[in-house]
Amino acid sequence: MGLLGAINLHLQFPHSFVTRSECGGAYICSGSSKEGQSRRTAIIAVMLRRAVLSLFPLALVLSVAITACTPAPEGANYWQQVQREWESCDYPDTLNYLNDVLRNENTFNARASALKVTIFGGMARAALEIEEACATGIYLVAQWETKPYKNCIDQFRFQARSRTLGLMDALVEFDKATAGADTLSLDFSLPRASAGASSMVGRTGVGAMPVEKAFEAAIPRVVDRQLVLQVQDSVGAGEFKATLGMFESPPVTVSKAQFLVGVAKTLLVAATVFDKDRLDDEPKRTVVLKRARADLKPALDGDDARAKSAAKVVAKQIQTALQG
Repeated sequence: MGLLGAINLHLQFPHSFVTRSECGGAYICSGSSKEGQSRRTAIIAVMLRRAVLSLFPLALVLSVAITACTPAPEGANYWQQVQREWESCDYPDTLNYLNDVLRNENTFNARASALKVTIFGGMARAALEIEEACATGIYLVAQWETKPYKNCIDQFRFQARSRTLGLMDALVEFDKATAGADTLSLDFSLPRASAGASSMVGRTGVGAMPVEKAFEAAIPRVVDRQLVLQVQDSVGAGEFKATLGMFESPPVTVSKAQFLVGVAKTLLVAATVFDKDRLDDEPKRTVVLKRARADLKPALDGDDARAKSAAKVVAKQIQTALQG
């Protein structure tokens, strides 16, 4: 019988004493007497003490649990999922968890938005690299062999458009998440990609497209490589191997101005998907190029000589593209 049972019994039979029957240990009530009242009081006191002691371990466990389970910062669990998916090179799922992080304001917003921009930039570049190879190779095969090339062009041209627009949207989030910041923390490792272009891309570009399975199996390697190239431009490392070395022990701190120079380079390339000989969408092409030009302003106005020098080169290329 617990604490509440003892109290209820006392309330129901205030003038009776409680004893334990010989049959099954059940509690029964006997008539009143001074001796009985004393016995009743003593027995209930023992029962109360036992009930309180029985609750002590539970109270201790609850106390420890409440003390130990300090809530994680908002967004922390999602950021852990982001890193897990990123490490496994599952970029679509990484983007899904990044969206979860960015849904509310928290301490992970800046690093999440920088990674989201990086992923969309790398994926846009990869789609364009494959599309260009197919668009070149199609002129080097017989007419009856052009179908897979046409399918490839359509598929990756659409992907390049989708990733470019995704990058533009990600930059809006980036502006908000990094407002007022001069530096960024790139808190992620890099995929172990090869510096050289994929043999699949090379073969496709000369009219020797691999069979479908081999072609599809090579696509993730193209994406990995372009992600590293995206980061290389964003940190101004200059060399592929040096970029990989920088990210062996993340996070890596980079100026926001330099990061945006890398973004501007990607936007300049990505805007070509809207050219007349591709999707023929001049309004979108112009919007993308103007965003690229705006991203160069922090470097052009800043004191980082290396970032400023790189920005001047890209600015001239953007100006030429806008006039073309």
